[in-house]
Amino acid sequence: MPPLATLVQHASDSDLLSRLRQAEEAVRARDDFLAVAAHELRSPLNALALRLAALERLAARSNDAALQQGLERAGRSVQRYVARALVLLDVSRLHAGATVPAPTRVRAAALVRDVVDAYADEAAFHGATLRAVAADEDLVGTWDAHMVEQILGNLVGNAIKYGGGTPVEVRVARVAPDSACFEVADRGPGIAPEDRARIFGKFERVVSTSRDRAGFGLGLWIVGRMVAAHGGTIDVSENPGGGALFRVLLPLHAPQPPHRQDENK
Repeated sequence: MPPLATLVQHASDSDLLSRLRQAEEAVRARDDFLAVAAHELRSPLNALALRLAALERLAARSNDAALQQGLERAGRSVQRYVARALVLLDVSRLHAGATVPAPTRVRAAALVRDVVDAYADEAAFHGATLRAVAADEDLVGTWDAHMVEQILGNLVGNAIKYGGGTPVEVRVARVAPDSACFEVADRGPGIAPEDRARIFGKFERVVSTSRDRAGFGLGLWIVGRMVAAHGGTIDVSENPGGGALFRVLLPLHAPQPPHRQDENK
């Protein structure tokens, strides 16, 4: 008969394995719920956004300024909830290990301008100006264009929300023969040194807790994971002259996932 200590150890190991299995099942259930919730929320919200946009066009013809402003506010609210649904979907994909870049040739300057154009209306609403600065118009990287656009979009959105209506610059330049640097800079209150590492964690918020800027605190965590998937790094520092400066360094050629390499053999 095994010694008592051995029996106790086996019982303890069995209990630990059981707890680990339960935890893994709970995580899978959570991720499944997030994915389903994101899909179920996104479709009706997008449909509502389209209807509101159509009503805005009708209101513009009627010259009813109050109605038009009300519809615009409703539209912005819907877009915020659409964005939150997309965050839930991103989180479920990240937990499922689905954040694998699909690299294509991307013109960095054009991508930066596309992001600036996409956020121009939001910037104007907050009283901010957006400017794209490209030091090298011919800079081309092999990246997942959608992911890099999402990375920059998140940073630009934060700069607009938290910058207090100050100018925002989105810059890109080659910093080495095989690296590109994307920067998003504002002139807002900045981020305290003690918070600069924390904000890239899951469920961590930047600075504001106001209702208009509420969220899950997942945006920068998602950005960090996407940057890492490209073999890059991200950090934040004080912008010379005041404000926050987010810097993303990416190799010009995103790492090829092992399974993709196998498919090409």
